[in-house]
Amino acid sequence: MTEGGGSIELSELYGAVIAARRQTNGRGRLGRSFASPGGGSIYASFILEPPIDPTEQRITAFAAVAVCLALEKTTSYKPGIKWINDIYIEGKKICGILAESIPGAVILGVGININLREEDMPVDLRGNAGSLFMGEEARTRLESSLREEAFRCMAIAERPDTTEAAALMKEYRARSIVLGKAVILESGHEKRSAFCEGHASDGALIVRYGDGSVEELRSGDVTVRLVS
Repeated sequence: MTEGGGSIELSELYGAVIAARRQTNGRGRLGRSFASPGGGSIYASFILEPPIDPTEQRITAFAAVAVCLALEKTTSYKPGIKWINDIYIEGKKICGILAESIPGAVILGVGININLREEDMPVDLRGNAGSLFMGEEARTRLESSLREEAFRCMAIAERPDTTEAAALMKEYRARSIVLGKAVILESGHEKRSAFCEGHASDGALIVRYGDGSVEELRSGDVTVRLVS
């Protein structure tokens, strides 16, 4: 990377966060586009140092907890987590999370909708996507708290066998909106009904099928839909 003719090593960016209020090419899971309308939203990329593994469910789970804690500390909103990377408030998705690797680093992306009207969102997201509403001072507090909580939780994620990691997973379970619910699992064109029995210590979703069999899901291409 270069800046003003000088060279910047990627390692110099570990622990940094790049934040924006608008994205022109946001990306979500499975290479899907991630709608990023302009306005007061928070679109943040946290630069993490390997050997943190973005494929581990724990990374995304702990990031979700970080978002919830930041929201709870700075606003009156009561967020919930839909396995594994979506934050919901009052039945609407207000945040998406994605962890992925690039040569020499791991990027943790967090997008939080703020001050967006329904007409600001793509037509196919209306009804499911929501937004937080707040002034500039509150937004600044949220962004600062998110930065603090994200790096704290990622540091704990690197030490999975500690009491701190167990405590964060407990926080995750407490905010799960699928725990104890009937769900429909979608993978490609296949759909299967199941009951969510819990979340494993690494963030995997534990489900029981109608035939009594139990499975721990860690695949990134499974979509969970709540049964109303």
